[in-house]
Amino acid sequence: MILCEDALLPWRKKAYERFLSLGSKVTLPEPASKGSVDLEQIQAAILPECKESYLVFVDGYLDRSLSKVPGELVCLPLEAALKSYGLFLQNRWSKPADDSLSALNTALGHGAFIYISQNCPPLQILHVLTSSNLVSARLQMTFGKSVNATIVQTHLHLHPESHSNAALDLALEANAQVQLFDLQIMPEQAWSNTTIRSTQKKDSTLSVFHSTDGSKSARFSATAELLEENVSFVLSGLAMVTDERKANIHALVDHVAPHCTSRQQIKMILNGQSKADFEGKIYVRQAAQKTAAYQLNNNLILSEAATVTTQPNLEIFADDVKASHGATVAQLSEEALFYLRARGIPLKQARSLLTHAFCRELIDTLPIESLKKPLLDAMIRTIYA
Repeated sequence: MILCEDALLPWRKKAYERFLSLGSKVTLPEPASKGSVDLEQIQAAILPECKESYLVFVDGYLDRSLSKVPGELVCLPLEAALKSYGLFLQNRWSKPADDSLSALNTALGHGAFIYISQNCPPLQILHVLTSSNLVSARLQMTFGKSVNATIVQTHLHLHPESHSNAALDLALEANAQVQLFDLQIMPEQAWSNTTIRSTQKKDSTLSVFHSTDGSKSARFSATAELLEENVSFVLSGLAMVTDERKANIHALVDHVAPHCTSRQQIKMILNGQSKADFEGKIYVRQAAQKTAAYQLNNNLILSEAATVTTQPNLEIFADDVKASHGATVAQLSEEALFYLRARGIPLKQARSLLTHAFCRELIDTLPIESLKKPLLDAMIRTIYA
């Protein structure tokens, strides 16, 4: 693969060397160049809540002509941001990637540096994929002190065999309050890898919600570093996969400082011959006393051919900690189905009601109303597959 000749080249070279040293188990296509899109397609993909605040990335490249950038934020291509925010970006890029695909994203990635210094309306980040080539979108986002922000990340797949290797790097300053929603409804033959890394300073709160209906290969990885006191991190996930689709969710929460809390709740619904995997880890360092950390993975299996693997983990070096982890794998209750059918409810509707009850605490509480319908549609497809 040929690296771009730009101001980021020194970091790209180091990242590519890291990629080669780690090795990769998958064969990926050549990097994508920016394709063309139809304005009407873009407008149809913008959420009603975000009509005045959205950024459009076409094959990983920021397209300002298709975007509506609110005045409360700075948004620059990575190459341009290096001139004004070089020290910050160098500090973020100095840490070696933990896996080969993250390293490859750093080596090939285009995207933007986004700085939100004051409260702004909900911001939608729309990724448009126009071909089967590899799209390496990279976003560096910084949230200033006491900022309250809501970010919605969505994807528009214009090619049924799209390849996306995306990275989102979040830095929260003191007392920042951030909600991030990552919605991935994909073609069955798509390939997707999404990596989110976050660092949080004192009194900040970050809530991340990820949802997927799976694909040929769909992987989501979140790494959160709780660096200073009184930080809160919440990760919620909902995977609804059927046919031969796959979904993988990995999470690592690193408690560095004392008096911090974290919560992970991942739910998966599987039907057909689908496969899903969850691997989560809570890491509590010796200095992180008074930590409260919880992790739970619930799985609902709707067919005999579906398979799920779950690996919750705790690694604790502090002695004053409240922490728990667990996982469940179950099918729909035959007693509950009989109860509903005895009251005249058809079997399919009964299965739908029980499945909706399984995931409604995640869907029904979403503050972005327009996110609920695609999730409910994906759930219905999973039930009736």
